[in-house]
Amino acid sequence: MFSKVKHIHALTNIRRERILSSDGYVIVRRMQKVTPTDVIVAAPLSTKYLLLEIAQGLNVTPARADELLQRQAGDELSPGDVIAGPVGLFKRVIRAPFSGQVRIAGEGKVLFEIASQPFELQAGMEGTVTNIIPDRGAIIETRGALIQGVWGNGKITYGVIQPVSNNLNQELVAEQINIGFRGAILAAGYCNNSEVLEIAGNTPIKGLILGSISSDLIPAAQSMKYPIMVIDGFGSTPMNSAAEGILIANKDKNIALNAQVYEPFLGKYPELIISQPNQPEPDLPIESETLSSGKKVIIVNGPQAPQIGIIDYIHPRKQRLSNGIETRTAEVSYGHDKQAAIPLSNVEILME
Repeated sequence: MFSKVKHIHALTNIRRERILSSDGYVIVRRMQKVTPTDVIVAAPLSTKYLLLEIAQGLNVTPARADELLQRQAGDELSPGDVIAGPVGLFKRVIRAPFSGQVRIAGEGKVLFEIASQPFELQAGMEGTVTNIIPDRGAIIETRGALIQGVWGNGKITYGVIQPVSNNLNQELVAEQINIGFRGAILAAGYCNNSEVLEIAGNTPIKGLILGSISSDLIPAAQSMKYPIMVIDGFGSTPMNSAAEGILIANKDKNIALNAQVYEPFLGKYPELIISQPNQPEPDLPIESETLSSGKKVIIVNGPQAPQIGIIDYIHPRKQRLSNGIETRTAEVSYGHDKQAAIPLSNVEILME
């Protein structure tokens, strides 16, 4: 049986393809050094139009409205620029509600094209552009530490990592967040209180990395202006020991936090990268592997999550669990001389 691979590496080669789903304008060049927030490709958004009823707004006839027009087709406007008027005792005018361009003017109406900024795709990591994908994006490579997670709120940042303590298996509470963490990317065990997320945002921190988070906080986490990445899952479980060790060992180093939405079938995981380009070059990590005896795994679901263990034996036939479900399981040794039958769907191969 093939398993997804959860990547938690102290040092590995990292290659990422950053592309748009539609044509755009590639801004970077081959062999260019980039930071996580550098824009690599931009694409225009769909055009939006607004029909302004000039005659109705000025309370005049369409013919009179055309006489009061101060703009014509092709004029570029800023918010507040006068389009038509003044008229009447109170000098009524029609102003541009947004930046944009007059496309059609006449018969008491103005068709206004709203100016929009192009969509910009950021690099999401520090590294070197090794290849250009024409009109779509680029391939970026680096080497360093890599930790992948299971949930992200879709935001990207770059900054210094600061674990709240040398023990990331406790709940993050408001008292731990102070002015010393301003501008840092915080790493902590788990969070069960939305007020903590708000306090962190007001500090303000640059980003937050958690072992787990209460599922009730997902809407609050999505609304935060800073990136939030969850490594192991939902609930009140501590951070797995492999990720904890890497984060604590790299305290005060710059990291790229890409809390992109988790889409495993597209190969997209929220992740953090700590570039170490001067380290010896390792092999590229594999993306999938067969579960078998002796493999190191991380338990991703169930009461044993997020323990790290070794597969001792894979049962050749389905086993009936205590809840009545029949499924393939493996005997996994974890912790201090503990062993349990774990459904194969609840484990992922851990690459370190």
